[in-house]
Amino acid sequence: MSAQPVHAPRFDPQAMLQALPERWRPVFLARYREAWEAAQEPGEYHRPPELLNLWWQNSIAFADPSYGQRAQEAARGVGELVSLEEAVPDWEERVARARRS
Repeated sequence: MSAQPVHAPRFDPQAMLQALPERWRPVFLARYREAWEAAQEPGEYHRPPELLNLWWQNSIAFADPSYGQRAQEAARGVGELVSLEEAVPDWEERVARARRS
């Protein structure tokens, strides 16, 4: 018997839609379609899996009952803050890649 790959819901758009609150689903779908359109160009193949990974993380945040309040606090610059570099360790690489595209 051969080993079968484990299905990762974080890379499944249908699982993503189910995990997201209703109000975020149209936003996700629009970004998902944009990522697939961009992926038609050479060198942009990375966009769909990156988008799915990011939105999976978003779905975890959105599931937190205090998300709304914490997002408002962050927008005002109060509350518990984490640097972007700490939250997204490869941020500089992502920015450089986005600037090249």
